[in-house]
Amino acid sequence: MRFSFLASILLLLAAVVRATEPAALPEKIDALVPVLMAKHHVPGVAVVGLAHRTIAFERYYGVRTAGKTAPIDAYTVFEAASMSKPPAAYVALKLVEQGKLDLDRPLHEYLDHPYLTDTPLHLKITARMVLSHTTGFPNWRAGGWLAGGPLPVNFEPGSKFGYSGEGFTYLQHVLEHITDEPFERYVQRTLLKPAGITRSSYVWNDDIAKFAAAGHTAKGNVPASRELFRRSNPAYSLYCTPRDYALFLVELLKPDRTTPHSLSARSLATMLTRTTQIDGAPPPARPSGPPPEPAYYGLGWAIERSASGDRIRHSGSNGTGFRCYCEWYPATGSGIVIMTNAVGGAALWRELLAAVGEP
Repeated sequence: MRFSFLASILLLLAAVVRATEPAALPEKIDALVPVLMAKHHVPGVAVVGLAHRTIAFERYYGVRTAGKTAPIDAYTVFEAASMSKPPAAYVALKLVEQGKLDLDRPLHEYLDHPYLTDTPLHLKITARMVLSHTTGFPNWRAGGWLAGGPLPVNFEPGSKFGYSGEGFTYLQHVLEHITDEPFERYVQRTLLKPAGITRSSYVWNDDIAKFAAAGHTAKGNVPASRELFRRSNPAYSLYCTPRDYALFLVELLKPDRTTPHSLSARSLATMLTRTTQIDGAPPPARPSGPPPEPAYYGLGWAIERSASGDRIRHSGSNGTGFRCYCEWYPATGSGIVIMTNAVGGAALWRELLAAVGEP
């Protein structure tokens, strides 16, 4: 009888823990996000949480477009902005596995003509330098990459950190040459569709238009016009739902690395190996204070220490009025994706993380 009573108590306590722990983070988010939306003039927010290497919860708040009624929901498409880069890093490393790309071979050697005709230093740039942001390129040339203006190399390639979208544009040029396939088609065929990511595209199309959120200014207004990305660019042009992006994180967290589209455990370890210390913006604040060491870049991701092991993260900011963030923890299998449709979303996700801590 005594054993039965104690067993019942233990089972009850276990049930209480199971009932309260998973709900704690979503409940905190539910309480905070509407307040932060009003504070920072953000019409719409989506949050997807991961636990135990799978999607654990989804939360949607507000509207796709200020002044209209269509709600943010599981089908809403945001701009991932610079969070477009990690899937590109993934497919590049898959090509390395296949022997079609060498991380340390100068990229110009894959082409039948130089990428730049008047910048000899760019001949030293490798895929590893692109993925770790050490190319020496600026983030963007004057007028942007579509302008086709001069593209300088501001320091010796490989010597230090310098965040660059132009590097990923160069890598895209090389990947398309290697695969003889447009980047959008290749990434859909080899990563997105096999991983169950079905509502995402690096180019604007009619399906995206049906479910797209509008970007908003710092005051929460819709700009008079919006640039639509009709040409793919792995640095910033990914349109996706937050759930789709969370499925990409699930793919990275899977213990089983044997499916054809999955990176091997060795390739994943290469992706998550620290290469270069990050200079510039501080990492997001946490309730426990700053991390005990500087943040570094691996290949496609920023990496820093946390109480739960390495925190792998990336943020996104497009001039069209979208701000987003994600992080994941290989040791615990947890993570979070936050997407917003306004400039104030950057302050929102930073305050949210500072309040709720690690997922």
